[in-house]
Amino acid sequence: MIVSAWLIDLAVVAGAAMVLPLAIGGRWWRWEVVAVSSATALVLPRGAVAAAFALPWVVVACVETVAAIRVATDRRIASLTTAARSVAGGYAVVAGSALVASRAGFEWRGIVEPIVELAAVHFTYAGAAALVLAVEARAVVPARGVGACAVVVTAIAPPIVATGFFSAHWLPQVGGAVAMALGVFATAALELARSLRRTESRLRRLLLAASGLSVWVPMALAVAWAAGQHWRVPMLSIPDMVRTHGTANALGFVACGLLATRVLGRAGDDLELAA
Repeated sequence: MIVSAWLIDLAVVAGAAMVLPLAIGGRWWRWEVVAVSSATALVLPRGAVAAAFALPWVVVACVETVAAIRVATDRRIASLTTAARSVAGGYAVVAGSALVASRAGFEWRGIVEPIVELAAVHFTYAGAAALVLAVEARAVVPARGVGACAVVVTAIAPPIVATGFFSAHWLPQVGGAVAMALGVFATAALELARSLRRTESRLRRLLLAASGLSVWVPMALAVAWAAGQHWRVPMLSIPDMVRTHGTANALGFVACGLLATRVLGRAGDDLELAA
């Protein structure tokens, strides 16, 4: 349990320091301040002071999201891509809000730690980052139907999953997990298709292949865990899910995917909305 708690905290700090700057953009120094502030919040006892140290995440995420929307509006760009990027920014705000709630000691109807802190992790990685990867994959690989499906399904899945946790009803919890898995699977398939292109650099192809291959079993584990909350089906414990599902998705799918698309090269000028 100690190891899994440490991994969750590490995922939170890495999300602020590396994942969100790459996913939704903005000034890197702001996100590094958020990372340091969030790390401080995580080592302080839960309460008002810890929540205050987590608050810069919400502020910076709001600023960068508004900036991205303003750029899109000024350029009069209206598309699925710009809408998805706005949603990704919104998920970064939700992630920060979840961290504030976690450090404040928020509990509601059986939703206790580590679920509250994991909400910050999921809205960072499965929310903002996964949606940006879907947008990047759709922009490059010509399978437009699959790409649009990846973007739309990945965009709507996180709030469905959250509804399942708050309502404790099987339909949104399991249905949201299935939707999230399908969206990520579609993105992974497009990444694997791109990794076969000889026009891509060898390093980018390797990173895309790693990203595309890393999610299939971990997302199946997520669906099994959601189903296990309502029926007697085999599932892993939360600590085991953190070590397997969480680590593979964070390091494999998200980190490799963002390095391939947001560091080694972007899909197009229209994707750079948050400079």
